[in-house]
Amino acid sequence: MQHIVEPWVREVLGPRTRIAAITPLTGGLSQAMYRLDLTGADAPAVVLRRWPEDGPWPRECARREAAALELLAGGGIGAPGLIAADPEGERTGRPSTLMTCLPGRGVLDPEDVPGWLEALAARLAAIHDLPPGPDLEPCPRHADMADPRRRAWMAGLPEGAAALDLAVSADDPRRPVLAHGDYQHFNVLWTGSALTGVVDWTGCGVADAGRDVGHCMLNLTVLHDAARAWSFLGRYQALTGTRVDPAWLMGELLDFSPAWEEFIPIQVGGRAPVDPAGMRARVEELIVQVLRAAG
Repeated sequence: MQHIVEPWVREVLGPRTRIAAITPLTGGLSQAMYRLDLTGADAPAVVLRRWPEDGPWPRECARREAAALELLAGGGIGAPGLIAADPEGERTGRPSTLMTCLPGRGVLDPEDVPGWLEALAARLAAIHDLPPGPDLEPCPRHADMADPRRRAWMAGLPEGAAALDLAVSADDPRRPVLAHGDYQHFNVLWTGSALTGVVDWTGCGVADAGRDVGHCMLNLTVLHDAARAWSFLGRYQALTGTRVDPAWLMGELLDFSPAWEEFIPIQVGGRAPVDPAGMRARVEELIVQVLRAAG
């Protein structure tokens, strides 16, 4: 891959730049992430996101991330800085983005769970407090509720029909915000006990606040339990002084499917214990609880 991307990197960062090493980063699913260690450049390392194939969706994701990183520059959120984007794959053969390399590491199984959840909620509240900008498009939905296969799976859920009715009732955002689009513990970085970075902005757009909150709750439940999801929600609502729309929460919870039991262990990559067999039961518990809370 070096011979493909190095000419682009040199074009962007200067003719003396060389790639000394390429290291795959853990956690990427739909695209590959690499740390590029450099010589002859001002920065010792940068991060390359490169999609494995071309097409409308990868191009759209690359454009979204580039627009988001430009919008977030200087916003104090801890997003990477955009160096260059190649959404059409003209320079690298595949849609790609090049960005600054943030300090920190992923923490999925912390010792201080309350502090970890508080920091997750506080950073999301700060993101939602930023102006979205006039050109930001709506976030793409994670799940197509009209998909017959998804409806067949949801039919087996406890109170599946009521859960689906609640999810599809989420129409225009009740509280539209600048949304990350994939906010969860896999996409934040920590330095010590401080949350110092938020990555993977390929789904960024305008959405109801419940879009991000519900997605994070789902991921917390899948990897841990529903109690952590509720604690995160409570902290977010206390910080923002708002009540998150249960319909938008449910729309995110119903993004779960049996496929999560397969890809979550890959995404975790040995960084935390994973219980694939218990995922569905934990998510079903949360779905019923959100239905009860919705009234």
